[in-house]
Amino acid sequence: MFSISNKHEEFFDYLMENAENFHRGALIAQEAMTDIKKLPQHLDDIVNLEHKSDAINQDIIHKLSVIFITPIDREDFYRLTCHLEECIDCLQGALMRLNMYHIDTLISSAGKIMAQIVTMSEELKVLFSLLKNIDRNEAELMARADHLGKLESEVDHIYREEISDLFDGTKDLFDVIRWKDILATLEDTADKVEELSNIIKEVTMKYA
Repeated sequence: MFSISNKHEEFFDYLMENAENFHRGALIAQEAMTDIKKLPQHLDDIVNLEHKSDAINQDIIHKLSVIFITPIDREDFYRLTCHLEECIDCLQGALMRLNMYHIDTLISSAGKIMAQIVTMSEELKVLFSLLKNIDRNEAELMARADHLGKLESEVDHIYREEISDLFDGTKDLFDVIRWKDILATLEDTADKVEELSNIIKEVTMKYA
């Protein structure tokens, strides 16, 4: 049976909850990138966070399948929630690589990228809170989504500089291989956030 009793605006609350989970994950990853000794605890924390986010995502998908009227199209909710979960998955992947590659010495660029991702996660929390009133918040939604694109460009700049430094011929080959993969995963995280911001802009233009 489909539910058509109301517009079920609680979907926005689910999205905001997972945006908060991504922010927590970014803070966990940032701590891991500054103090490798605490990695085991941080890894456990982010795995638990990913499981929680996955459960929320599955709940959203289930509800979308049985509810007829939603504040925005079900397809748009689906894209938003899946891309948000991918952001959290990427963070988990970065920390797992720290553990898998037996990293015991951190590089400063990883911390710099994580600082940008933390800022991006803070912006995402605000963006999802604004989506409940798209008409009223159209200008701010577009401006903040554009700002996420600029933050992603800063991550790209840090990433390219560090990759160039890794391949300058003075680094241990194994370190080059390890950190190239870890940094690429962090850069992928920023890319996923930018993709999410573009979806938010599409949704804003569609419904404002």
